[in-house]
Amino acid sequence: MRRTFLPMVATLALCGACTGGSSNASPDGVSPDEHDVDPVDPVDPVDPVDPVDPVDPVKPLGSRPFICGDSTSPMFKSREVLDMRISADFTKLNTAPTKEESSSAAVIEMDGGATTSAATIIARGHSRFLCGFRPFSLKFPEKQKDNVFEHLGKSVKFATHCGDTEGLPPALKADSMEAYEQRVLMEHAVYQVLDQLRVPSLKTRLVRLTYHDTQTDTEETHLAFVREPEDEMAERCGMVEAEDLNAVDQAPPSENQHSLLLLHLLNNFVVQYDWVGNKNTIMLVDPERNEYLRAPYDFDLVGVFRPDYVANEGRTIEQNRDAFADWLRRNQSAPLFSEIDVTLSKAELMQGAVEQSGMSEQNREVFSRWLSLYLGLLRDFRACEGHADDPSRPLCHVEDDHGGLPQSASAVDLGERTARLEPPGDVDMFAVELQAGALYSFGGSVNIELLDDEGSLLAKSSDRGVSVRPSVAGTYILRASLGEQLVSSPILPTSDEIDRNLFIYADDHGASVETATVLGAGQTLQGAWELTTNADEDWFLVSADASTSLHVTLDQTAWGLAVVARRDAPDGELPAETDLTGGDNDLSSLFGEPGDYVVQLIQITGLGGSSSYTVQLQ
Repeated sequence: MRRTFLPMVATLALCGACTGGSSNASPDGVSPDEHDVDPVDPVDPVDPVDPVDPVDPVKPLGSRPFICGDSTSPMFKSREVLDMRISADFTKLNTAPTKEESSSAAVIEMDGGATTSAATIIARGHSRFLCGFRPFSLKFPEKQKDNVFEHLGKSVKFATHCGDTEGLPPALKADSMEAYEQRVLMEHAVYQVLDQLRVPSLKTRLVRLTYHDTQTDTEETHLAFVREPEDEMAERCGMVEAEDLNAVDQAPPSENQHSLLLLHLLNNFVVQYDWVGNKNTIMLVDPERNEYLRAPYDFDLVGVFRPDYVANEGRTIEQNRDAFADWLRRNQSAPLFSEIDVTLSKAELMQGAVEQSGMSEQNREVFSRWLSLYLGLLRDFRACEGHADDPSRPLCHVEDDHGGLPQSASAVDLGERTARLEPPGDVDMFAVELQAGALYSFGGSVNIELLDDEGSLLAKSSDRGVSVRPSVAGTYILRASLGEQLVSSPILPTSDEIDRNLFIYADDHGASVETATVLGAGQTLQGAWELTTNADEDWFLVSADASTSLHVTLDQTAWGLAVVARRDAPDGELPAETDLTGGDNDLSSLFGEPGDYVVQLIQITGLGGSSSYTVQLQ
């Protein structure tokens, strides 16, 4: 039995003869009367179109750390919809309780059955694993030759239309089969738009896929798309996928800041809020530079066409554009403007990708409006270069809260405060009076340098506090910056991501071996965690062995962390650590063989503010 569920609106769009959509259409662009259309057979697709600007040479751009070339696979040489039939146990694939139990043998047919390949098919996905038609991977026994899978390795991923099933989460559920198919086309269109920019982004190819279920001997035809393997994308961009990197003796790579800026820019441009940290990002490594880069992917829930998704909070495209404008203003830099130039130069190609996407007319209008608003914003913002200090240009202006030179530094007392470091490259300076021989600790959530009155660097802090004892009394300068970072804050930032914490205060115990307090046997010392929004660290030097008794007594509302390390520990030996809670904490078990140890008592921020403690060594 054969059932074909290609929606009429998608089929007509694919052949370039789409008709108008209804004004009362659903969010997926399918009007109520279209939900009940009879199934139709596939029609001839549009003519193949080269997805890459043929006159644009592959060349590096400014500080871009990559050069992304064309794919060598026949799969991505055309935008023509690929007809494919897969025979496999799809009942098992779509109902097995785990991915491991979903696999079965598969036969892939193309060119009307003239070309066949054998593979193992296995379900994949996280939330989409709950779909009626799960996304899947084809795993070939060897790399393919002389077919469309050539140069794609031995594993190729497919994104499916999902489809109804019992227990499907609301975020994945659509009103009709046509709406499910439209979502395939829309996600594919986002990939196609980004593909025009020659950035690290996965290539995709639409497939008109006939599922032949060998268990039930039934067939259904739906739209899907093939996604370029991550390692193949990494290779054409001159990198390797992080999980394939073999660098046991190599230092951990640092993050390339231009790549991080581009990651934010691309996600913001396509209204992707469903990413944080490494979620929905592909980790790439440039072995020569020993830097890692991240590429965006997984665009099924972007705000362009899914404002209803929880992360998008129902924002309109105009509201998202305004948030994007604010992000551009706060993060303007020469590399950002250079990437905007590239984006604007590809405007026609991006619009062409939308026009040739096969989406319904209504969804094409949604995408065209998005591009019009966002590209219009970029054109306006492009004129902001060099005008961040101009208050008459609200699209460009970034108010400076503190001076960036010693003579314009803000005079402050000891304690905690915030600084707004934007756009990237902004420097805020603070003048503070310090006494000779006194112990001070400083730091914060940004890079902090302590300078003397002649501008000489005394000490610096990045991710944790540093302690110093000035030899001369006088006025000292705290210099706060983001260093080489090109992203000052994300889109829709929290207050902590805008107003960065920093501190300098008179400390009772230092936060380094040089300023640590020596704790002798039989001694009991008093201490205090003196910060309210940052982490105070107090270090002690002790001589101990397995019989040593060390107790730390905290206030009942306090919470912290104890870290114990041997001073002469060999490389690779990890320190011992344990949580500290209110009351008595016995740290005796953290000592091993006899020797000199460093004991760090670290305040956990946001949990009760400043507090006191006693530390006793027996």
